[in-house]
Amino acid sequence: MRNVAKWTAVWVKDRDLPESDRGSHAKRFSVLDDPEIKEGMAAYLRTHKWATNPVKFQEFINGSLLPRIAEKYATEEMEPVMVKGLKKFIETELFPQVEMSFGSHLREDIFRFNCVQLRLVLVPQDEATFQAHDDHKKQWGPVDEQPLRHKGPRHGLHQSECTCSTHGHMKDARESLEYGKNYDGYWNGEKFCEQLCNKIIPAFEKLHGAGHQAVFLVDNSQGHSAYAADALLASQMNLNPGGKQACMWNGWFMQNGQRVEQTMIFADNHAKYPGQPKGMKVVLEECGLWSHHLTLKENMPAALASVSLETMWRWEHRVYRWIDAYRDGLGAKDAQKRVKDFSSKKYKSHRHVPETLARTFD
Repeated sequence: MRNVAKWTAVWVKDRDLPESDRGSHAKRFSVLDDPEIKEGMAAYLRTHKWATNPVKFQEFINGSLLPRIAEKYATEEMEPVMVKGLKKFIETELFPQVEMSFGSHLREDIFRFNCVQLRLVLVPQDEATFQAHDDHKKQWGPVDEQPLRHKGPRHGLHQSECTCSTHGHMKDARESLEYGKNYDGYWNGEKFCEQLCNKIIPAFEKLHGAGHQAVFLVDNSQGHSAYAADALLASQMNLNPGGKQACMWNGWFMQNGQRVEQTMIFADNHAKYPGQPKGMKVVLEECGLWSHHLTLKENMPAALASVSLETMWRWEHRVYRWIDAYRDGLGAKDAQKRVKDFSSKKYKSHRHVPETLARTFD
């Protein structure tokens, strides 16, 4: 509102509107913003004002001025205060155009300025799975009739692919596998690293050539995680000792306030499993965390016996309601509505429920 009032006053007084500065501001840093570089350029032009041209001026900037100022900045400002990790990051990542080593041992013969600018290209990567029985969830059809669908997704295909804004799909970078225990296995970090080194990077270099650098955009997925072969992972352990499972490094647990180191592999002189993994059950027994519960076969008869005769009667009556509804020629929706009218109770009061219903929540 202040600008509108100001513009109105200018229009009433001068019959003119102020020009907008939109789009006139600098969008990035220029070397001319550095006073030392600006002064060096001005000094060179004053000294060689009759014997210079754009080519010589460029050679002076790239070959003499910028390396000298960069060396001064590295030795006088970076060296005293910068930690080694940050120095390495700047040397290898932030300033890839300047090939140099930070420190007092800097020499002219190891310093070189490279004026080649790499063009960054965004390369997103993602995965998707497809099943043989993928189909539309909704479709047209006759009233009160449902199509026969396959019960399971069946066989599936996993696809990992990259794209770029200049060439679209990078076909040579694709990686497909028929996932499953009896097929090509499952996608993991090791397979992703193989795809990155053997397919994605060569395909990018083939499409874009020199002068381009890829910026990979990868989501945070469990399929990209990688662990050591002997890492402590419960998912890689079997329940019982031996068998095909990973040989993990030693773990530990707390007992009576003391840290107890625990080996995940039996000793070489073990009577039954020499030098083999212990398995989940033995590890938990040593920690005192294994609970001896009844097995599924032992629990099943007790679970079936817990179903009362009254519950069986209720489900039997419900089946009779469905049979009567279909016998009267009702469709699936109308039959379900009739059965619901008999099996469901409606309470119209907004303030209380019957005592018999309230007891069920006690």
